[in-house]
Amino acid sequence: MNHVTSPSSNEITTAERVRWYVIAIGLLLLLVNSYWVFMASEVWHSTQLTIASLFFNAVFTLFVLVFINLALQRFLKRFALSQADLLMIYVMVVMLTTISGHTMMGYLLPAVEHPFWFATAENEWEELFGHYLPTWLVVHDRNVLEGYFEGDSSLYVAEHLQAWLWPVLSWSTFIIALWTVLMLVSMLLRKQWMENEKLSYPIVRLPVAMTTEPAMFFRNKWLWAGFGIAAAVELWNGFSFIYPSLPMLPIRGHAIGRFSERPWSAMGNIYISLYPFTIGLIFFTPLDLSFSLWFFHLMVMLQFVLADALGLRSVYQYEQSIGAWIALGLIPLWIGRNYFWQMIRKIMGFSSTIDDSSEPVRYRTATLGILGGLLFLAFFCAQMGMSLWGLILYLLVYFPMVLGIARARAEVGPPLHNVIYTDPGRALVTALGTRHLGSSTLAAITLLYPFNRCYRAHPLPSQLEGLRMAERTGIDSRKLIIGMMIAIVVGVLVTFWIYLHVLYQMGASSKARGWLIVMGWEIYNRLQSWLTNPRAQNYSEMSGIAGGFIFAIFLMIMKIRFLWWPLHPAGYVLTASGSLGILWFPAFISWAIKSIVLRFGGAKLFRKVAPLFLGLVLGDYILGCLWSIIGIIMKMPTYIVWH
Repeated sequence: MNHVTSPSSNEITTAERVRWYVIAIGLLLLLVNSYWVFMASEVWHSTQLTIASLFFNAVFTLFVLVFINLALQRFLKRFALSQADLLMIYVMVVMLTTISGHTMMGYLLPAVEHPFWFATAENEWEELFGHYLPTWLVVHDRNVLEGYFEGDSSLYVAEHLQAWLWPVLSWSTFIIALWTVLMLVSMLLRKQWMENEKLSYPIVRLPVAMTTEPAMFFRNKWLWAGFGIAAAVELWNGFSFIYPSLPMLPIRGHAIGRFSERPWSAMGNIYISLYPFTIGLIFFTPLDLSFSLWFFHLMVMLQFVLADALGLRSVYQYEQSIGAWIALGLIPLWIGRNYFWQMIRKIMGFSSTIDDSSEPVRYRTATLGILGGLLFLAFFCAQMGMSLWGLILYLLVYFPMVLGIARARAEVGPPLHNVIYTDPGRALVTALGTRHLGSSTLAAITLLYPFNRCYRAHPLPSQLEGLRMAERTGIDSRKLIIGMMIAIVVGVLVTFWIYLHVLYQMGASSKARGWLIVMGWEIYNRLQSWLTNPRAQNYSEMSGIAGGFIFAIFLMIMKIRFLWWPLHPAGYVLTASGSLGILWFPAFISWAIKSIVLRFGGAKLFRKVAPLFLGLVLGDYILGCLWSIIGIIMKMPTYIVWH
């Protein structure tokens, strides 16, 4: 099938019947996916299944389910799953993955276990900040941690279970509360972004296409052409990894050289890549946005050149990124100001032009839920030691940033949004200095660092994409939300259990190749630096934040006022920190191909070749997942398709 159409009313009636036994299937797959993601990410450190916007493991799970379902439709039709059932399971796996992945639990667990195991007389961590870390959030007992780090032990020892009980329950409660608040926020954004602004949500195209008419979709020759190209490349490189005598095809990010003379040498190494799935995903991004992705990457590189030529010490790229992300989160609120004003009137009980009767949750209920959730999170953070004004400032940075990330996913559908080193803690230290924040607030910010180190698997974009799939296919969004909530609650507990169960057997320092140790050092070395080397307000870095904010606002003003304006602020935001450094070339290729297709063949040719690019994504994902599974079964490292 070349494109996805909206279902008819009869189809909607059928699609809405999500059968509740499907939840049981979803729960079983949560267990399987949590184990798989953990083993791939933290034990073998192979293909990172969760750091792309479209999760590898979720697509693979859906792919397998669709083919099983095709067989059921032919031979055991009464057991076959509907599109609603398939997407319910898919969304449940996605919600699990936002918790279980490398960039969430793989960061949170080091915050819990690292400080007291690696505290020494030399670093004086126990004296420096040990008393700021609550016993109900971290594990203090070195005897308990010995088995965790060295392995050949068991979680199921009374002493171990008792030491981990409160940290696991406390962080699980925090995650459930935060994920719930974000889900309620997504319900307030849904109608404005999906129905009024009609944002494209490129990430949902593949799962919707796979489930709408799968028999027709998987008979498309263009799809299998793209699948074959990507699969052949990854199959070859997989064998090349095992047999080094075979030359590897250079599709992963690699340096092609660098300038040797100043100021051009300030750009550093020039990287390119040819990841098939990135070319496929970006093909469905609007042209102005895909153009902006590679254009602004070049602009960022030229910033380094100009700064070196002028003798400047830094371009403050991370600070620029903070300001730009905040702007991108606030811009949609301004664009939809009339709608959101009517929403406020509706919530307050005044006359309003909007009707929320068909929404999954009424706006007043959602708002009350958000306020209740925020009050709980505020209480939680206060018990951690964070000051009230510090928490308020933290949230004033955090929420605009996550709205910006959700907006970028809705408009661009980037293969990756690696918003690294742009967390609220960095912004607050830059703006206020460490002394004004205080040691206990800095320690609390440190414990929250895993939730915003890089935002790659952030739940809000995925929650909105789940609502978008429901809207496009006619699924009962209320039932979908219930499924997501079940996945969140069960997923966080299952994830903690699997991580601890396996690590007590294998050892976080012994056999785990992932970042469990590295992240612990990153988290607590920063806190040590803040406490031993107090920092004043940094006006130069603050100017970087202000500059990124102002430039993003300028780009949006130009985009709104002039239809011919080719640059979009989302492109700048995604590249400001250099996080898309290896993806600028695929963005350029996709932009060039799509430009040619639309120029000479129009929408008709675009619809015809679209399955080719979906095939590139699917082929890359399926082979990448297969290599990951082979590595886990064979207990060996395998080719890393994506990292």
